[in-house]
Parts: sequence; C-alpha cells; structure tokens
Amino acid sequence: MIANSCEHAAENPGWTPHALDVVERACAYHGGLGLWRRLRTIRLIPDRLSGLVPWLKGVGRTFPLPEVFEVAPHERIARFIGYPGPEQVGVFQDGGVRIERVDDKVVSTESNNHRSSFRGFSKYRRWSALDALYFFGYALTHYHSLPFSLLEGRLIRATTSGTSRAPLDVLEIELPADLPTHSRVQRFYFDGEGRLTRHDYHAEIIGCWARGAHFWNRQVRVAGFPVSLERLVLARVGTRTCPLTALRATFLGAEVDVE
Repeated sequence: MIANSCEHAAENPGWTPHALDVVERACAYHGGLGLWRRLRTIRLIPDRLSGLVPWLKGVGRTFPLPEVFEVAPHERIARFIGYPGPEQVGVFQDGGVRIERVDDKVVSTESNNHRSSFRGFSKYRRWSALDALYFFGYALTHYHSLPFSLLEGRLIRATTSGTSRAPLDVLEIELPADLPTHSRVQRFYFDGEGRLTRHDYHAEIIGCWARGAHFWNRQVRVAGFPVSLERLVLARVGTRTCPLTALRATFLGAEVDVE
C-alpha cells in the first residue's frame, strides 16, 4: 500500500524531502512497514459513542453500537459484529455495505454505492443501520491505514504548527479519488516522535458544516501497533477548534492479528 519513499519521490516529485521524512518517521512510530504488511485485522470493543453528530443521527434509536468492530484496512473491509441485531453482521467493503446473517451469511439488505444516497438534502436525514455502517465503516478502514497509506495521495503543502517547544508537522494531502473517506483533502498532524495526534477533515456526507478536528487520544500499543482508545472530534473553523464535541468514541480494548 505504501512505496519506498525514495522510489515514491522519483514517481511523484510533488512530495518534498521534508514531507517524506515526516511520513517515514510516522511509519516507524506506528510499527514500521514490515509489521504493517503483516497486519490482518484490528478488533475494537466499543464502549460509548456520544456527541452532537451521533445524537442527531440517531445512535441508540435508529442504529445501535455493534458488539465488536473488526477492521481489515488493507482490504478496506470493516465487519460490525452483532449489528444491527445479535444474529447479524454489518459489512462495509470498499464503499459498499450489506447486512447479513451470522449463521449462513444470507444478505438481508445491501447498497453497493451507498455514498450516492447522501446527495443533496438526503445527507441531512437521520441515519439508518446501513447509513451508520457506511460512515463508520469507511472511517475505521481509513483511520487504521494511516500513516502508511498517505503516500498514495498528492501532497498539497507541508507546514508546522504548535509551539516552539512542541512543534507539529502538518501535511495537507489530496487523497485518491477511489478512497472511501470523509473528504478528498485532509490535514494530518504529527509530533516529533511521529505520532499522529490530530486529523482535520470535512465529513461531506453529513453536511457543509461538518468540519472537524479529530484527536487520536489514549493510544496503547497492541502487537506493536498504536491504537487509539478514544477518538474525540471537535468542531472546527479553519484550523481553530471550537468547544463543541461533534463526536466522541471510546473503546474498552483492542486486539491486533498479524501474520
């Protein structure tokens, strides 16, 4: 999924040496390319989902939390175990979604190009089980491919943020058109160790107002991979955050399966 940075620099001169160094440092911090290539799945046990967006969209009313999230980032697959019912599994697969029975995998409902259903005023609806499966499915598969998948995008600019004592490297990247994610252009903030600490995007399928600063908190290492057990998204105007929690997701634990 990610090329050697020197080879990539030759293929895409838009990536500067400094930006390539940031990605290399980030990949090393996040377990290294060897471990990333052997990654099979990440399993997350959800605890709580709160904030303005889940409340508006119907969490606990029109869609539940699954028992387990199982994410295979290389294949862009996320399986929601026990979703939306105890004998069902929700499957996000590279932009398509379906709900199937646990025992025989018979599909009860599916949508192969679900993003198109959010066009126009449809994006303001309360979410169905398929809608939430699509949103959280693409989010989890993309989040857990980072930072290894960044070189697939086009570097727009590399800047710094934070304080002189704790500067952050900021990469603004145009992501590939075929990648299911929040928006085409996103910003990624890395500390001096290479840890991804913040991630800015526009959640387009929610609305023009849904611009967030996503903080990757409570990171623990599982089988060598840093996994965030809290994901906090604050409302954002430009690069400034607002004291409004758009979304907060917490997890009880994580498991990582590698070859």
